Amino acid sequence: MLRDDTVKKLTTILVLLSLSSYALADMMQPSNYCSPPSKPYEFTSQYEVDSFNSGAKQYKKCISDFVDEQAKAVSRHQAAASDAIDEWNKFVR
Repeated sequence: MLRDDTVKKLTTILVLLSLSSYALADMMQPSNYCSPPSKPYEFTSQYEVDSFNSGAKQYKKCISDFVDEQAKAVSRHQAAASDAIDEWNKFVR
């Protein structure tokens, strides 16, 4: 016979495995991992200016890539919702 703690662990594992991947997908809001460049109080050399501008350019690209990725995900979700509505409408006809 299984001990109570073993039964609890197995039950927990079964519950976690039975969760839909769709339910798990939206548990956390996506976040970008872009880091802005540090801006000195005052630039003391052209190197600092160039370095900051390069960092700002990379930061902008990172943010743009993240926004594009999210827009594509929104489009896929909207298409899936539309397909589900079409499927329902075909069923009820």
